[in-house]
Amino acid sequence: MPRSFWRPLALAALFALALAPQVDAATTPEADQVIRRYVEATGGAAAFAAESSLYTRARLGGFGFSGTIETWSVRPDLHYARTELGPFKLSEGSRGRTAWRTDPTTGRVVTLTDQDLTEALASNWFELERWAEPGHGGGTITVAGHEKEGAATYTVLAMQAPGAEALKPRRLWFADATGLLARMEAPRDQNQIATDFSDWRRAGGRLRAFVNESGISNMPANRLRSVADSFATNVNTAGLAFDPPLPVGVSTVRWRGASGVLKLPFDYAARHVWMRASVNGAPPADFLFDTGATISVLDSTYAASIGLEGEGFMQAQGAGAAGSASFVTLDSIAVHGPGDTGVSIAGPKLAVMSVAPAFSAYFWNEMAGVLGYDFISRFVVTIDYDEGVLTLHDPATFAYAGKEQPLPMVMNGVVPGVTATIDGAYTGVFRIDVGSSSTVDIHGPFASKHGLEEKLVGARDVEGVGFGGHFTTRYGRLGKMAIGPYAWDAPMVSVARAAEGAFASEEFAGNIGNRVLERFRLTLDYDHRRIWLEPGARFGSRDALSRSGMLVGREGGKVLALSVLPGSPAHAAGLRDGDELVRVQGKPAASYTLSQLDALLEQGADGSRVKVESRRDGKKKSKHTITLREMLP
Repeated sequence: MPRSFWRPLALAALFALALAPQVDAATTPEADQVIRRYVEATGGAAAFAAESSLYTRARLGGFGFSGTIETWSVRPDLHYARTELGPFKLSEGSRGRTAWRTDPTTGRVVTLTDQDLTEALASNWFELERWAEPGHGGGTITVAGHEKEGAATYTVLAMQAPGAEALKPRRLWFADATGLLARMEAPRDQNQIATDFSDWRRAGGRLRAFVNESGISNMPANRLRSVADSFATNVNTAGLAFDPPLPVGVSTVRWRGASGVLKLPFDYAARHVWMRASVNGAPPADFLFDTGATISVLDSTYAASIGLEGEGFMQAQGAGAAGSASFVTLDSIAVHGPGDTGVSIAGPKLAVMSVAPAFSAYFWNEMAGVLGYDFISRFVVTIDYDEGVLTLHDPATFAYAGKEQPLPMVMNGVVPGVTATIDGAYTGVFRIDVGSSSTVDIHGPFASKHGLEEKLVGARDVEGVGFGGHFTTRYGRLGKMAIGPYAWDAPMVSVARAAEGAFASEEFAGNIGNRVLERFRLTLDYDHRRIWLEPGARFGSRDALSRSGMLVGREGGKVLALSVLPGSPAHAAGLRDGDELVRVQGKPAASYTLSQLDALLEQGADGSRVKVESRRDGKKKSKHTITLREMLP
């Protein structure tokens, strides 16, 4: 089964480094007996030992697409697979302690590091059935329990691949009636991938499962079915790409009058980075620039307006919950700089989702989509928050010219991360999430492990919105925040209370959003796994939550108080959720831009007053005076 398809889409804020429980003993006698029975049931120890390599070809179906997969596996540690599923093509391979894959949306070869590498090597150990060897391939195996489904009973073994102690053990269900493997449960962050094995038939000297069907917990629409049509053992594997292939062909990135460096002004509104991009030659439209998005996205309404329709179907994971996505292959997507400069990408594959309705009121903007990993990772990207300029560099010619030392970029999946420490004691890997307007969002598992919610000073609950739904976070202050050599006191942090989605992730300790990133000039080099942080004008600023306590939105030409925090200055002035703001400081509220209202309501000095006229339920206007006060002193 192609592992790359099981990295769920995590859009917007998209995914604690709490270590999983480790299996204490190497292999218990009861577990060893279950494995010996499996070996005998599938053909015996001699047939197992005689098999040095295996080739499999299977038909695939899932996500509204069909395709094929071919795999070559050679004991003890060689693996290579080629997969085609609808418009997606990908390859992956490994040798020894190295592994690689091609990105299914860009086609670029990615050498795996960090947790991605650990997961890939662990997957090889399972696929090569190293656990069934004498000595069990160095793994640790115990009996995890017994299960019953209908009339069938199963003995479940917990297996940990060698070197993968930071991962949760997989659970393998063996049928008591036959001794054959019926199911494998592989934890993946807060989700679980379950693969059912059936239709056992003899091929290449052993019984083999001809049908595998996999799915992700909490995402019932994401099912992938594999039906084998051929097996061959002890095949010649000379010349196969177990090692990463060298780049071939012509790059899909086209520079126009830019010579490998393109400077683009961006709009920093609602603490989000906005860029203009052209899809298939259509007029430029507004896209959110989001390092937390695992794939670029077109809003479904915008896609329809330019004649595009998605195909296939996948449930997609976001900050608070899950949504749904289809896919489209574009002719091109382009960004335009000053004069006749620009960069275009030919043939990109994007997700199509309904994203604008959930955010247009908050952003005062009809977003066309999101530029995510598959766009951003093709470049070295510099975001200068002080100047409002985003620079795209050609990775082949980029040379850092600043004075700062690079920090290691940690990649779990396709979202960049950096190691950070809170209060001098709690260290973890945090996502670099340019798609978030927040400060530091600590994921629930990491917060629970270290009791961080109880340590928050001045804590209060705030409602948030992300791709997939709403969620509640608890904001407060802790003592200190440090990223490499850069540190500041009294950071404002939030502890996420989302039960699912990216903010419940265990792969990262949390998300670092633009309220922190805007302190720096940020440079991301995906190819070489490096991050540069250059302190800017905001570096020494104290984090602020809100001075009015009112989230202002725009719907149908009306300016509304979308949310008013209880006990806030706006609440004390008599404003409530859903009130229409008619006039602000004597001017029609609708005449303001979002940035202008933010300057009045959120950036005004403590103690300053803002006069507001409102209307509730279409009735008579009311007058209010909001006396600004920082909600998180």
